[in-house]
Amino acid sequence: MKLAAVARALVAGLTGAAMVLLGPAGSASAATTTVDNATAGRFTASANWGTSSWAGQKYGTDYRFATPYTGGSDAAWFTASVPAAGAHLVEVWYPADAGYNSATPFIVATSGGSQTVIVDQRSSGGRWVSLGTFTLAAGDYPVVGVSRWTTATGYVVADAVRVTSTTGGSGFSLPLAKSALPRSEYDDPHHDYAAIDLPVGTGTRAYAVRAGTVTIIDDSSCGQGVNLTGADGAIYTYCHFSAWSVSNGASVAPGQQLGLTGNTGNSTGPHLHFGIRTGSTRRCPQNFLLALYDGVTPPAATSLPTSGCSYVSFGASKIAPLG
Repeated sequence: MKLAAVARALVAGLTGAAMVLLGPAGSASAATTTVDNATAGRFTASANWGTSSWAGQKYGTDYRFATPYTGGSDAAWFTASVPAAGAHLVEVWYPADAGYNSATPFIVATSGGSQTVIVDQRSSGGRWVSLGTFTLAAGDYPVVGVSRWTTATGYVVADAVRVTSTTGGSGFSLPLAKSALPRSEYDDPHHDYAAIDLPVGTGTRAYAVRAGTVTIIDDSSCGQGVNLTGADGAIYTYCHFSAWSVSNGASVAPGQQLGLTGNTGNSTGPHLHFGIRTGSTRRCPQNFLLALYDGVTPPAATSLPTSGCSYVSFGASKIAPLG
């Protein structure tokens, strides 16, 4: 990783697994279900969960809260009707406060098993916050839970959730939330071969750029990472995770969380290394990523250039947008 990118990541200070980033790229299509904690028959919680209307950023008239507990989950659950199986964007609403919990576990009941996303409820309140895009089964069932099982201090809050089908919508997503980096970072050259290093701090959520199947990587070079074999047959490589969010062999939808960025493997600072291969040929991912950032269909992986996107092949100065 180039030193300038390391410096930018450190200055940005985007650290901590509890960081909330707003949504992967790609807009959701119709079939949206919103469930408030006060929606009749749609919310369940034990007597340990209180009700409050104190915070001004609440959704509706009130919200539920509870103290942290490390003896079990004691989750509060939002039940939603999912009309058709497929990819769904899952978002949550909560009032933020400095006295609330900085590491609240949100549980999503995906078709492949429960996935937990940690949310800092001290920030980003009063708006819809994306947990990611997940594959959900059809039916009427508890889809999103808010767990008390956290060692962080402050109330955990359950207010409202929104589930939106993205099946039939965009087939692509940026590998990071659009708010994580400016567009200018997506045309940077790599140090010595066709790839890119995206300077974000440890704990930033990394997303699947398209549908595909995951193969876990764990070695001294890439560190913790994944190879995502896309529906197009290309391989999309993510390196230097601090944690995985998927298991080996998992099928994922565009925008589904794959892991948390970090500094594992052969790395000199926290960042996400991203590469694209067709067969054994490395491709420059810059044009692909710029298209995703701009919200347009990206070029086919086989049409991407094989050189001109590294300091070695292009020179020491910042690369101009390819194509």
